[in-house]
Parts: sequence; C-alpha cells; structure tokens
Amino acid sequence: MDYSMKVLKILGYVLAVLVLLIVLALVFIDVIAKFVVEREGSKQVKAKVEVDSVDVRFYPVGATLNGLVVTNPGTPMRNAFQAEFIDANLDLSALLKTKIIVDTANVDGMRFNTARETSGAIPGLTPPPDEKGSLVEQLKTDFKLPVLEMPDPKALLERADLQTPKLAEAFKQNLEAKKAAWQARIDQLPDQEKVDAYKARLKGVKKQKDPLGFLNAAGDALAVKKEVEQDLSQIKNARGDFNADLAELQAQLKVLRQAPAKDVERTMAMVGLDQASVQDLAKTLFGDDLARWVQSGYTWYGKLQPYLNGSAAPEDTGPATPDTTDYSDGLPKFLVKKLNISGEVPAPGQAIPFSGEFTDLTDRADIWGKPAKLFLESQQNAAGGVTFTGLLNHVDPQNFVDTFGLKMAKLPISDITFSDNEDFPLTLAEALLEVASKAEIRNGQLNLDVDTEFFEVQLSNLLENESAPLKAALLDALKGLDRFSMSMQATGDPANPQVSLQTSLDKLFGSAIQGLVGKKQAEIQQRLRTEVQARLGNTVPALEAQLGGFVDLQSLLGERAGSFEKLL
Repeated sequence: MDYSMKVLKILGYVLAVLVLLIVLALVFIDVIAKFVVEREGSKQVKAKVEVDSVDVRFYPVGATLNGLVVTNPGTPMRNAFQAEFIDANLDLSALLKTKIIVDTANVDGMRFNTARETSGAIPGLTPPPDEKGSLVEQLKTDFKLPVLEMPDPKALLERADLQTPKLAEAFKQNLEAKKAAWQARIDQLPDQEKVDAYKARLKGVKKQKDPLGFLNAAGDALAVKKEVEQDLSQIKNARGDFNADLAELQAQLKVLRQAPAKDVERTMAMVGLDQASVQDLAKTLFGDDLARWVQSGYTWYGKLQPYLNGSAAPEDTGPATPDTTDYSDGLPKFLVKKLNISGEVPAPGQAIPFSGEFTDLTDRADIWGKPAKLFLESQQNAAGGVTFTGLLNHVDPQNFVDTFGLKMAKLPISDITFSDNEDFPLTLAEALLEVASKAEIRNGQLNLDVDTEFFEVQLSNLLENESAPLKAALLDALKGLDRFSMSMQATGDPANPQVSLQTSLDKLFGSAIQGLVGKKQAEIQQRLRTEVQARLGNTVPALEAQLGGFVDLQSLLGERAGSFEKLL
C-alpha cells in the first residue's frame, strides 16, 4: 500500500512538472520564437536582425512578426529593409513533416535603406563596411577636370612619329628601282634599227617585176608582217606593264602629297582636348551612384540565390548535411505560395508607396515544378509610375534563368548630389526620371542593361563668376542643360562583370571644351604645318620631278609602237 502511494505520488510530481513545462512553453513561446528569429536571421545576413515581438498561434497554426529590422551588412548604420507587420498561416500537416508550407502571407509597411541610431554590425561576423563591389569599383573615378595641353610645335614633332619622311624615302627607292628596270627592259625591246630592217625587206618586195619573183617576194612580205605583229605585241605588253607601274607610282605620290597634312592631324591629336578625361568627368559625376544602386540590388540577389537552389547552409558548418526529406507528396521543405507585399521604396526626394506579390517562393523549385514570380508596382497615389517584375526559374537548378525588369515613367526626383567636390559641386535640384532596365542571369552569367533619361532638369549648387576658362565653359554648358541620358551595361561573371557607361554629357562637355580651345589649336596647327614643311624642304617637289622623267619613258614606248604600226 505504501509502495503504491509512493508510485502515485512520483507520477503526480512528474505530471505536475510536465504541465508546468507546457504552461511555461506556452507562456514563453513568443519569446523563444523572437530569440530564434533574431539569432538565425543575424547569422544569415551577417548583421543584426531585430524584431519587436513574435506572436505564435496554434489555431490556425501561424505566426506574426512585428517590427522586423534587417541591417545592411555593407553599411551597418543603415537598414537594408524593415517591415511593420509580417503574418503567415502554416500548413499543420506539412509542419508535422518538418516542412514549412505557407498558402498566403502578408508583409506590410516595408521600407528600405532606413537610418539606424546604432550600428547593426556584429563583431567577427559583419564584413568591413568599406567593401564596395565590382560595379562601383569599375565606375568610381576621382574627380578631375579635363586636361588641356598646348605644347611647343617643335616639342610635339619630336614626340610624333612623322610618316612623310618614311613615305618619301619609300617612294624614292621604288621610283629608282622601277626606272632602272624599265630602262633595261626597253633596251631589249624591238627598236628603230629593226624597223629600218623591215622597211628594207619590204622595199625589196616592191622591186620584183617577174611573176615568179613577185610570188617569192609576197611570201617574204607575209613573213615580215608576222614578225612586225609579234614585235608590236611585245611593245604593247610592255606599255601595259609600264602603265600599271606608273599608276602604282602615281598613287604612292598621291599618298605622299597628303602625308604632311595627316602628320599634322596626328600630331594635333596630342594637343588640347583629352577625350578620355571628358568621359571620366561624366563617369565621375554619375557612374558611381548608378553603379551603387545596381550593386546593392545584385548583392541582395546573391544572398537570396542559394536558397532558391536549395543549397543554403551557414558558411562555417562545413559540408552540407544530406537531404533526407520525403518529397513523395510533391512539396518542398519551404514554400510560400503567395506573399502579398506593401510598403515604400526610396527615391531621390520622396518615398514611393508600392504593393505587389511574390508567388511560388521555394527552396526547391525542381520539386514544386514552378518558377517564382515577383510583381511590384507603385500605388495610384504615387507620383510617377514604377513597375518591377522578376521571374526566378530554378525548376532545373543546373540551368537556372533569372530575369528582372524595372520601368519608371515620369518619376519626379530631387536633391541628388552628383558631386560635392569643392572644385566642381553639382546637385540635381529637380527632374523627371524615366528608366528602362532589364537583367538576365543565365547559368551564373550576367547580362544587364540600364537606360535612364532625365527630363525637365534643374541643376543647383553651380559655381558662379568662375574665372578659370575651362571650368567656366563647363559650367555654362550645364546651365543650359534641360535633359540628358545615361546607359550602363554589365556582362559576364556577376562577381566581376565587364562594365561600360555612356552618357549624352560626354558630347556636351566635349563640345564646350572644344569651342574653348579651338582658336588656340588653329594657331598651333598652322605652326605645325610650317614646321613639317621646313623639315621636308624640297623633298616632295624633287620626287615629283623625278617621276616626270619616268613618265618620259611612256612617250618613248608610244613612239616605238607607232613606228611598228606604220609598217602594217
């Protein structure tokens, strides 16, 4: 009896403890969930992930996160994004199989790139904040004004590789070689002595009076005609070859006559406007910001991409654990069938309210069989129109294709500081922005095009009463600017793509500076012509005279051919 009571008493204590543990778990489950969200989220982001509260419910099974804040690891004093409210209902039957299947979830009050009061960096986990990314590095250029160089013409010619003397020497050698060769060939051609011999033979034919002698003479006349025709053909062939050589020399002389002007033109390319520095100026003003926006988007895509392939694993855990999940039900381990999103996206001078949805978001699209789709658009009360689309097709993980599109139509923007350099400050006070951008990442290779147009441009913070001519010319050009365009292309490995940037301002800046230096360049060009001519002296006219002597051989061949033609 006593033994039985002791057993019951022990069982009572155990049950009491179990009940107490269950009560404690129910009471503190929200706290535990909050801890797990912050700890695991911080590990994945490599910076602080914070949440105000987590509410877990058991019927229907689901959870609500309030006040989610995710630090940007690249700039820990700013948040990558934050959300006021996240709510999701879970499939209980799938949850019992350790799968998270969400039919519908809602994310409200999303905001991006917000300021933090304290750093969100985690020592030993967050990378150094000065990491910039390859796009920014390729387009980042320290500010510098274009270089105008006006050196002495003689110094320029010392540096220049003048082609005229080389062409003159080549022409002279070719002319002398051809002249010697033709003089030797003409000496071998039938000449006046042979013409006289043919005339003598023909004269003998005419003297024959008797019939038999006349017949013999007629045969000799036919033989003379045949020999004359052969000699004439030889002379005519020589004339054809001579004309070809003469045409070659005349073409060579034409190039030689043009060579001094081209030498001056090539040398002038070393003077004045440095076109590369003009392009660098536009890149300095605009490329850094454009690349940073694109780089930020790709950085977060890179963080998401492993999860889409079902390969995400903490970097410090070594090889991934073998996947033993039962997929016979056709469900992946993680799936959000439909995610409704709303919030605000930052734009220069304003925040744009948006809404949209993300469908079929999963870690194993190959199991689910559908690509993830994203569609966001600005709300009707927003100024301008913004549309963002995405298709993340990882149904075949070995040949995945992700495509994105961004369009902005007449979006008002303001207060963009393009340059805070004291030598050339520049701020875009107001403008309307249009953007057409498309990107494709196919099997890990990037192909990105971003085209932007700025309309109704109003610039501010421009220097006034600038005395430096070069700077004043650039400022005057910008003061009349009302629209401009930029385009950027990036291809290849997303970690280190080949990047190019073009802007209509290259032509604007180039024209402004070219007008400034045009007069000085004209003066230097004339001095260069004089200096080049002085170095050449009488070289070209002398060679022209020598070619005239060569042309005389053409007349000789013509006269010789005429002498033989008269015999026929």
